[in-house]
Amino acid sequence: MIYELNNEYFVRPLAEEDLDGAYPKWFENQDVCRYNSHGKFFKTKAYFKKYLDDINKEDRVVWAICHATDGHIGNVSLQEISLINRTAEFAILLGEKRHWRKGLGLLASRRILEHGFNQLNLERIYCGMAATNEGMKKLALAMGMSLEGTRRQHLFLDGSRVDMLEYGILQSEFRKV
Repeated sequence: MIYELNNEYFVRPLAEEDLDGAYPKWFENQDVCRYNSHGKFFKTKAYFKKYLDDINKEDRVVWAICHATDGHIGNVSLQEISLINRTAEFAILLGEKRHWRKGLGLLASRRILEHGFNQLNLERIYCGMAATNEGMKKLALAMGMSLEGTRRQHLFLDGSRVDMLEYGILQSEFRKV
């Protein structure tokens, strides 16, 4: 399954050959991992191989975000999919910084929300982020998500406690966006 995002970008399933590219290095880049826990502990190739093997379960959808000439530049996913509750957690990681601030995150995000609501029949998709992550807050709002709550002092980032904000969108709200 490949979805075109525009004439330069597309999404496809994450593949084993992605492990041989820059992908594992993104998790060592402190700018890329500034607002998540990925950059706290180094990961081996075996870790990424196990992750790749585990994405074939029905509790997640992980897509590689690709550029026509640069190849794999990020991931977008639905995680913690509950087929009983019909919910999933949204996540995105753009590892190649030269592709930041081009609207790509929104294109990939809308496509995976569409997949979640229309193909997986989800009712609610949500995401959590550091209150200091202005880019992710803007993305959540642009996707049509609403602020649903705050987990006070939930995260430890850069030596300080930070609130975590939770945003979500219902299937009926997505259809209106």
